[in-house]
Amino acid sequence: MRIGRVIIISIALMSVLLSAVITSANAETGRKYTLKECLDMAIAISPEIGEEKAGVNFFKAKKMQAEGTKYPQIEMLAIAGPSPRAKREHISPNVQTSVGTTIDGVFGRADFTLIQPLYTFGMISAYNEAAEGGVKASEAAVNTKTADIALRIKELYNGMLMAKEMKGLLYEIRDEIDRSIKKAEKQLANDSPWADETNLYKLRSYMGEVMRNINEAEKGYKLAKDALMTSMGLSQGSDFDIADQSLVPLDINPEPVVTYMARSKELRPEFEQLKYGLAARAALIEAEKSTYYPMVFLGAKVVGAAATNRERVDNPYISDFFNSSYGALFLGLKWSFNFGITDGKVKEAEAEYNKLIEKKRFADEAIPFQVRKAYLELEEAKKSSAETKFAYENARKWLVTAMANFDLGLTDAKEIGEAAALYVMMKANHIKSNYNQRISYANLQYAAGELYSKK
Repeated sequence: MRIGRVIIISIALMSVLLSAVITSANAETGRKYTLKECLDMAIAISPEIGEEKAGVNFFKAKKMQAEGTKYPQIEMLAIAGPSPRAKREHISPNVQTSVGTTIDGVFGRADFTLIQPLYTFGMISAYNEAAEGGVKASEAAVNTKTADIALRIKELYNGMLMAKEMKGLLYEIRDEIDRSIKKAEKQLANDSPWADETNLYKLRSYMGEVMRNINEAEKGYKLAKDALMTSMGLSQGSDFDIADQSLVPLDINPEPVVTYMARSKELRPEFEQLKYGLAARAALIEAEKSTYYPMVFLGAKVVGAAATNRERVDNPYISDFFNSSYGALFLGLKWSFNFGITDGKVKEAEAEYNKLIEKKRFADEAIPFQVRKAYLELEEAKKSSAETKFAYENARKWLVTAMANFDLGLTDAKEIGEAAALYVMMKANHIKSNYNQRISYANLQYAAGELYSKK
């Protein structure tokens, strides 16, 4: 029973490792996609990246609005309606005060007003700078999301490889135990002196647990395949497989950790996003402060009106809304007093700026730590891969020896169970170490800003 628990625990450990990588899909004989092809397809169709790109267009539209404020603003109002009758003799030679209102005509009137800002105490330039910063910050956000998707696809791709290796290990153990079961059955059938029915029962119990885990592995394998295909925009049922077939360690020689830390300051899009975001927020503060001061502008106004039942009176002291025309050029001053609203908007803009300052402080501390963590994980995975390889190779030799001794009647199923349990555990740990080495290197590239970097 102790041996049974050992092998069951070992196989359960392997199941946990399989589920940790979202598992994967059946190895079909369809088209085989390389990691780069998976990355390119997932990035090309990602709705998350599409959302960030829409944000770029949003800020470009804001920039268009900001740039448009420096140009003249023209407003036109055109109206038409019934016109009350008016005659010249009603005011000449004397102004009549008892003229009745008779509506027997129509009029049309058009008012054109042009305002050209001359000086706004920095408002226009501040809004333009804020919009420009928003565009660049949103472009950096696209790069950040692209790196996120690239890291996710690497995890899925290598997760499929890991699941493939784990599934192969399970099938290997199944075949070995199946061979021992057949040998035990043959010994019992031939009344061999070293035949033991108890050994057969133990081996069949081990086989049941192995088959249960194989079924779990198959399910998980299909789930991971579906996850990767969905990320790539492939429909379910498409012929699909990954090009790599074994999870071997990457042949890499990492640079010193300080090199990656320095590189992250230059390449991480988050730093660029914060840089331009802070510039935009600072500009918005200045834009809000500019509303404390007036806007100086040059203006022009042109009015034209005509009516069917009114005579035109050319007298600068008399203005006829329905039948007159004039134009004027003027210098203006526009100043708003809102009793605290401007103060509130300035403080709001300052609060948003300070939020980004705190985010930058966090990034300055968190990203170097992220680099160090990924670097240490990479070193640990490399060492663990070599050590577990030595361990599982020796466990495999023990298993082969135990099975040969069992065939000769020199040992029982107990030793096969112990050897199989240790072999499964060591081989599973080796596969996990190889997976960790690949993923920790991907995390190091991500932390240093090298994963799908646009620079």
